[in-house]
Amino acid sequence: MSGAAAEENVRVRAHSLGRCPILVVELAGGELRTLYFETDYDLESSKVVDESWLHDNAIGRHSFVESNPPREITASSLKDYVSREFLGKG
Repeated sequence: MSGAAAEENVRVRAHSLGRCPILVVELAGGELRTLYFETDYDLESSKVVDESWLHDNAIGRHSFVESNPPREITASSLKDYVSREFLGKG
C-alpha cells in the first residue's frame, strides 16, 4: 500500500465472521470497498462495491455484521484492528 493510501482514514462499515474476515470500508470520498484478509487489507487489492451490494448481498445474504456506528481508523491499521477486534489476538 502506498504511503498516502496507508494513512488514509477509512470507516469500517461491516465485516464477515470467521477466521479470515472480509471488511467493507468507506473511503473519505464515500466509495465502498471490500478488503480481504489474504491481502492484509490492502486498499490497492480491494474491490469496489456499492451501498445496495452491502445491504442486499453482504449483510442480507452472507450475514456480514454491520458496524454501528462505523469505526474510523487509518488504512494501515486495519490488519491490527481485525486481529484485535475479531480474532482475539493482541
